[in-house]
Amino acid sequence: MPYLYLILILLFWSCKGEKKIENNIEKSTATSSKEEVKYVNSIRILSPEKNALLSYNDLIDIEFSVKEKFSVDSIQIFWEGKKIASQKDCKSYSFRLPSGKTGKQTLKVIAFHPDNKKGVGSVSIVLKPDSAPQKYNYEVVKTYSHDPKAYTQGLVYQDNFMYESTGQYGESGIRKYDMKDGKVLSVLNIDSKLFGEGITIYKDKIYQLTWTSGQGFIYDLKTFSLESTFRYNTQGWGITTQDDQLIMSDGSHKLYHIAPSSFGIIQETEVYDHNGPVKNLNELEYIDGLVWANVWMSDRIVMIDPETGEVKGEIDLTNLLPASDQRQLDDSDDVLNGIAWNPEKRTVYLTGKRWPKLFEIKIK
Repeated sequence: MPYLYLILILLFWSCKGEKKIENNIEKSTATSSKEEVKYVNSIRILSPEKNALLSYNDLIDIEFSVKEKFSVDSIQIFWEGKKIASQKDCKSYSFRLPSGKTGKQTLKVIAFHPDNKKGVGSVSIVLKPDSAPQKYNYEVVKTYSHDPKAYTQGLVYQDNFMYESTGQYGESGIRKYDMKDGKVLSVLNIDSKLFGEGITIYKDKIYQLTWTSGQGFIYDLKTFSLESTFRYNTQGWGITTQDDQLIMSDGSHKLYHIAPSSFGIIQETEVYDHNGPVKNLNELEYIDGLVWANVWMSDRIVMIDPETGEVKGEIDLTNLLPASDQRQLDDSDDVLNGIAWNPEKRTVYLTGKRWPKLFEIKIK
């Protein structure tokens, strides 16, 4: 029995040793193979130009040159990491740009040369939709009074209550009021050194942004008590909730998909319509698969596919607030801002900074 035990031990260590040797051989082979590829400066993309603004379905000529001293075994062309062509030798290739994603995208050309030499050229282009977004009309279902002192930055509706965030230094905070009678039920002001921005509700918490401090707050929905804070590295403008993630704007043409637990960025989406980037994205609301966004300093709301960045629809709300009320506003910043969705009635609440009215509308 002791002899058998000794033999098993020897076999065990022998197998481990062989496996270790095999692993070392595999590692050595992989390293050797990797070292055999020699990257050379052999190829240059001539067309399209860097950061060219192009549209879905444009037919482009991909042109490139290879230095004369390098003979070519084959050429491969990639669009956003996916191979679209492989040829023995060519200096151009026609490609119809796909739809489905807007913003900056990468074209890459790889030249394979003898002796395991490889040349790589790449260029970024910008893609936009090839058609204008659908234009929607609306009808006003009901008009409510709105605090003309409230510099509205964010608006969220839930269970017959409206939650609103306000901005301006010394005036910023969050409030809750009953939609039945307009009675203010809760108010919480923030530090006068902070400029409040958008809010959203995720589960039983309120998330609030501030403008330039890079600081946000998380409150208990029922008590308005501060539970924690979070940080971000951009400006805070608008924020909304899409399923199990948050989506945030910073006044640029980008949307940031955010993890609620860590506030880390999951994904960035660039927003474009048929004319180009749509900048100044402000207050946000997620409605039926699209992100609605106020375009700051305008009466335009755009409806964005949050995955592709394409503006699918838009509404012109120029005449929403009567002219008599508009004359009482400061033209410099008392603009449309504030979108809230009522999923039960399928209506949208809209207001603006220091507007005396809040409107409930139906899209048609």
